[in-house]
Amino acid sequence: MEIPRKRAARNGVIYALLILAFGVAVPAGKGLGFFEPSLLAAYACLGTIFAGPFAAQKFERRPASLAQAIGWIARAVLLGELIAMAMLASGTATVFLMNRAAFFPPDLETLGYSILLGWAASLALASLAAWITAEFSAGVARMALRLIFLGLLVLFYLRGQWLPTVAGRGILISSMAAATFLMLLRQRLKRTELTKSC
Repeated sequence: MEIPRKRAARNGVIYALLILAFGVAVPAGKGLGFFEPSLLAAYACLGTIFAGPFAAQKFERRPASLAQAIGWIARAVLLGELIAMAMLASGTATVFLMNRAAFFPPDLETLGYSILLGWAASLALASLAAWITAEFSAGVARMALRLIFLGLLVLFYLRGQWLPTVAGRGILISSMAAATFLMLLRQRLKRTELTKSC
């Protein structure tokens, strides 16, 4: 009982430090440049970094049903996106407080699509992590997520300015990927139930 509490407290401190770093320090350094569409889009997608690992950790235990599995995935996505939205909101507030005279709001339409992309991508990666953990192990899921994050980082470095313009297609692709991984997870859970009943 004590170990989960210590782990939760440690994780809380880590998330608070991340929000301070990326929600206060980086925006303070960027100033109004923080509202560059590609940077805001990247911030809106930061939930993916957390949602996948959250799901992999939860699925180290087998869910009792598909409904429970979907609940675990939804919780992982929600936690990841709450952290991302906290960073985004803190960043916007920091820029406002430091540049009141010259403050202008970000492009809300682009930001809205980017937030939807973040949610869809988080759902896709959490579903992927859940399926890989159920099929293989949490370690394999974490390795797969690291490779995906590395690929996304390289892609952002090379073509980051395209992120706001491809958000619509990204939402569609992420939604289709999430549906595919959820179907694979459903099949895996059915196989597990059949094995237990034999």
